[in-house]
Amino acid sequence: MSNVLSIGTTTMTIPEHTALPESAETHARRKRILKLSGLALVVAAGLVGWRLFGRNETPVYSHSAVGRGDVVKTISATGKLQAVVTVEVGSQVSGRISEIHVDFNSRVKKGQIIARVDPSLFQAQLDQARANLANAQARLQTAETAVGNAQANVSSAQANREKMRVARTDAESAWRRMNEVATTGAVSAREVEAAQATGAQADAQLQQADAQIEQADAQLQSARSQVNETRAQVKQMTAAVDLAATNLSYSIIRAPIDGVVIARNVDVGQTVAASLQAPVLFLIANDLTQMRVLADIDEADVGQLGDDSKVSFTVDAYPNDIFRGSVSQIRLAPQTTQNVVTYTAVIDVSNPELKLRPGMTANVTAIVAEKRDVLRVPNAALRFRPNLGAETGATPARGGAGVERRGSRDRTAPGGPPSHTVWKVNEKGELRPVQITTGVTDGVNTEVVSGDLQPGDLVATGENTTRAAGGANQPARNPMLPMGGRGGRR
Repeated sequence: MSNVLSIGTTTMTIPEHTALPESAETHARRKRILKLSGLALVVAAGLVGWRLFGRNETPVYSHSAVGRGDVVKTISATGKLQAVVTVEVGSQVSGRISEIHVDFNSRVKKGQIIARVDPSLFQAQLDQARANLANAQARLQTAETAVGNAQANVSSAQANREKMRVARTDAESAWRRMNEVATTGAVSAREVEAAQATGAQADAQLQQADAQIEQADAQLQSARSQVNETRAQVKQMTAAVDLAATNLSYSIIRAPIDGVVIARNVDVGQTVAASLQAPVLFLIANDLTQMRVLADIDEADVGQLGDDSKVSFTVDAYPNDIFRGSVSQIRLAPQTTQNVVTYTAVIDVSNPELKLRPGMTANVTAIVAEKRDVLRVPNAALRFRPNLGAETGATPARGGAGVERRGSRDRTAPGGPPSHTVWKVNEKGELRPVQITTGVTDGVNTEVVSGDLQPGDLVATGENTTRAAGGANQPARNPMLPMGGRGGRR
């Protein structure tokens, strides 16, 4: 007799030997040994089967089809909306606000009175300046009269000098005649001396007349100087009148442009002080149908943005509406916030429905490159690198090129477009590397400029599961793990 033990497909025969009668304890020990030996054989058979079948597996790749479509490259930013022209209206004079004629959202025309500062003080200053001007004008008239009198005195002194000159000439002639007659004894010596004295007196009177002329000239110059001084005072007083009148006019606050009042910062009775700078009373936007977005563009993206770049944006107030505009200016002044450098792009926007309001936050998307109806591959295919091995079934590239190994990098020729390797998947699930030249990317798909790809080709995008070499589309399982758990590659 023999004992037969079956383990799976393996049958073992254990010969039974004739032995002396054994005790019950020995019989129980023998049965336990047989059970343990059978369990060990089952475990050994499972390990052998797992090694034979579980390791013979090939990878299964996820893939996507190559197709044609649009590739639009964009950059994102945020910005603030504001009117194209916004004017701060202030007061150039200090005083108490006595009148306000507009409110928030009021439409105004250029030159329209929108507020008044109490004019009492400025009117008084104007009246005082006018009085000072009248006084200066009166002094000017007096000075001009004094000039006329001085000129008359000069003329009188000149006439008197001429009279003295004639008298001196006559006295000199009489004295010469006396001297000639004196030699004949016709006149006495006393008469000659008298004629000489008369000539000397006439000469002195002539000198006195010259001095009078000089004095009259000096008085004339003084009078003329007084006129010039008074005229200067008149001009000064005239300027003071103009200043007072201007200050009075500044007490009337007028709208500098046509537009809409978007801010009012004062109330009637409030005092404004313009000693250092003009206080802002109102903020007027010129035309809200034309607005602009000031967007902060990161320094890494600013080189891709140019004038007339197309822009779309949304605002939180209208999340379902897309607004469009164009870049009109990229300002050169950098803005640095927490070590992040940005540049301001000015985006012109049409706002015919007046939905957009100053101060709204705009979520901007700018189109920096756009290709229509081009061959494209998903970016996941550009990032995919298979773990090639003897069991993968991957084949070398045509023309004898070797298969690219994991960790190799795509290369770009200097000055040329970037080159990448993608992996085509055939109907058997095998891979073949294909070199392509890429163009514009939108972050999801990339334009294929050249390469052995056609619409409909499948390219690998990832490795997600395994299958047995025998063809069953199930992962290999370890028969020794609970519930037949997976074995092999993780």
